[in-house]
Amino acid sequence: MKNYHLCKQDYVDVKRMLSMRQVASFYGYDEDRRHLCTCPFHKDKHPSMKIYPNDKGFYCFACQTGGDVITFVKALYGIQNEESCKKLIEDFSLPISTNPISYRDKREWEKRRKKQLAIDQFSKDTYKVLLKYWILLCEATRDPMNQHFVEAWQEIDIVEYRLECLKESPQEYYENEGAVKKIGEIRERIAGWNECPRSRSAVSR
Repeated sequence: MKNYHLCKQDYVDVKRMLSMRQVASFYGYDEDRRHLCTCPFHKDKHPSMKIYPNDKGFYCFACQTGGDVITFVKALYGIQNEESCKKLIEDFSLPISTNPISYRDKREWEKRRKKQLAIDQFSKDTYKVLLKYWILLCEATRDPMNQHFVEAWQEIDIVEYRLECLKESPQEYYENEGAVKKIGEIRERIAGWNECPRSRSAVSR
């Protein structure tokens, strides 16, 4: 049986699922307050390897070795990119198959992957919409003369609740047709925020 090779999306998914901090710590390299740790790629007596936040990877200021989670494990174990990626999948028990699969299984996996990507994108977009609306509402609550003052006090708690629901269960939110419809209404509300007041004040109920 031929060895199963990872596809390009597998590499993307691994880097999306794992942060540099997670990976470095798992293999015994914990960062300090300055996000520095000892570098495993040279005889490092003082922490010289920077672990960048927001999944920006790592870089050693002494030996000038840098990269992402995959290149880190590759250099750490002296293996190739594919073996490094597979090792991360296995060590972190990521939901990515490293074994040969049937065409039907591959189609099902692809369907699940596309759905997850859609949920992730929906979650990001929805968070931006809700946060923008929340900021507008907060601003309106500070001025009783603001045309949105009443709406702001009616809606702000509801929007905060929606943000919490989105954070706790993005898939459930994604599959809730009513909730998704309301996001569209909120998006329209934001677009017309500076227009004349509407006859109805609430959009989130």
